[in-house]
Amino acid sequence: MKIKNYGKGNIENINKIEKEFGIKLPNDYKEYLLNNNGVMIGEACFYLKELKQYILMGVFYGIGTENNTIDIIKINKEFEDDIMENTLLIGEDDGGGMILLIFDGSNDGIWYYDHSYFFKQSTDELNTYYICETFTEFMEILEKTKYVE
Repeated sequence: MKIKNYGKGNIENINKIEKEFGIKLPNDYKEYLLNNNGVMIGEACFYLKELKQYILMGVFYGIGTENNTIDIIKINKEFEDDIMENTLLIGEDDGGGMILLIFDGSNDGIWYYDHSYFFKQSTDELNTYYICETFTEFMEILEKTKYVE
């Protein structure tokens, strides 16, 4: 996996995200944000069993980055009517599908959000797909998964 980092984060920015959306982020994701304020990911993918598809990872969002298209607050405000409470869009794949962090107490984990219905299996009733339990686990998946055509 190749990573192009947009800089380090800081606790003030993490507090700003939590205050803006009235949420409490998981500790492993907070730690990631402190070390990485948005990253471009290359040569990394994950497999979605439900879709029987490999998904190429694109970026993880940051806050106040030079690249405004990956600003986590801007993107979550844009999609706030589309996503549930206690969720946060944290990144996207190379095709524009989004990575969703859910921490509502019942569906906690990392999910894939096919908001544009790119995959034929996606419908209005089902367009989010479970990936794993934690952000740490998701990063391990990205490091270990080899793309197969």
